[in-house]
Amino acid sequence: MKKDHDKDGLRKMENNPSLPSLMEKDPLFKELDLLRGLLRMMHSNGSLEETLGQALRISRDILPFDCAFIYFLEGEGHDLVLRATSNIYPQAVGQVVLRMGEGVTGWVAREMSPVIISEKAWADPRFKMFQVFEEEQYEAFLSLPLVVKDILLGVVNFQFRKPFIPSDDDLELLTLLTQELSLVIHHLLLFEDARKKARQIEALSQVSQSIASNRYLEEILHLIVTVTAEMTNSNLCSIMIHDPEEGLVIRATQTLSQEYRSKPPIKIGESISGIVFRDATPIQVEDVQRDPRYSFKDLARKENLVSLLSVPMMIKNRAIGVINVYTSQPHHFSNDEIKVLQSVANQAAIAWENTGLLQRNLEMEEALESRKKIDRAKALLMKSNGITEDEAYRLLQKKSMNIRKSMKEIAEAILLAHDMKIDT
Repeated sequence: MKKDHDKDGLRKMENNPSLPSLMEKDPLFKELDLLRGLLRMMHSNGSLEETLGQALRISRDILPFDCAFIYFLEGEGHDLVLRATSNIYPQAVGQVVLRMGEGVTGWVAREMSPVIISEKAWADPRFKMFQVFEEEQYEAFLSLPLVVKDILLGVVNFQFRKPFIPSDDDLELLTLLTQELSLVIHHLLLFEDARKKARQIEALSQVSQSIASNRYLEEILHLIVTVTAEMTNSNLCSIMIHDPEEGLVIRATQTLSQEYRSKPPIKIGESISGIVFRDATPIQVEDVQRDPRYSFKDLARKENLVSLLSVPMMIKNRAIGVINVYTSQPHHFSNDEIKVLQSVANQAAIAWENTGLLQRNLEMEEALESRKKIDRAKALLMKSNGITEDEAYRLLQKKSMNIRKSMKEIAEAILLAHDMKIDT
């Protein structure tokens, strides 16, 4: 009879519309299930956002939340950027950003202290409403810092449609959850950072090899923008070279957009690229569609260009152009990302300079060879016709204009005819 009574009690708890509790299952089993699930997350091959989303869904086994969010501390420690959700509002990932101290989430990050609001969370003076989350339908709000070795990684938030009062056992499980989530995130970030650095090293190696190769300049520049776009996870990369008459002109881009490829030249000091070239200093823009300095907002909206990092291509202390990378989502470029792109830009500048120098040398050699042939042809004309050097030159020039051939070609014809006479 007691067993039946216990079963009836459990059924009543399951159907009870009052405040939810975590204690429908033994906390020890919940703890073991959570640890096993999060341990598997450590070895996931998915993206960071996918892995964290899965970790949140596992966490729902110990906490009956209706939605959950993980924010990462980014922007040199000033911004909290939404990086994962519990399979709800996925469109908000990467879009929602809070400043340190802003909203309950920002307060938790700044103070590195949890906040539990059991009901009417939206009435808390610290609360910041986001329409995308439809937060007016949620009552309870739990926000906890994610910390490893006294270093803040971010904040995890849980929201409930009904009021929620955690018990002591609930709080112990929540403490365990945030500790383990922090370790998972720390591990994933280290792995992500190592993978990113490996991509950067490989990209720099490819750029260096292309510069040392016998490829044509156009092929080198195209390889650089393709590798750079892949390395920075950007959807568009372009190289703009300064032309003294036109300004900054696009010379390479990996995008297939003809409208972007046909973008008009930029004058020095105009738009972001022109300012970067003028000041020889990198600039990053959170949203080019809103920045008053950016001159091509309509194109940016059409091509879904949001964040921009623009760096100068430097030869010693002289800028010769800029490299631009765009992302389709808001992104804060770290100091490491800026340094790597600057390194790529400087190598691209070397490639342009070296190829240009080689081209100029070839042109000088060709001009010298042409001059030698013209001088020899003039000497033959002077000898055979008894004319002066100026008269021989004008004769070559007149012939060139009449038959629309270069003076070099006329000189070669005269020399060939002379050589044929000698042979006969």
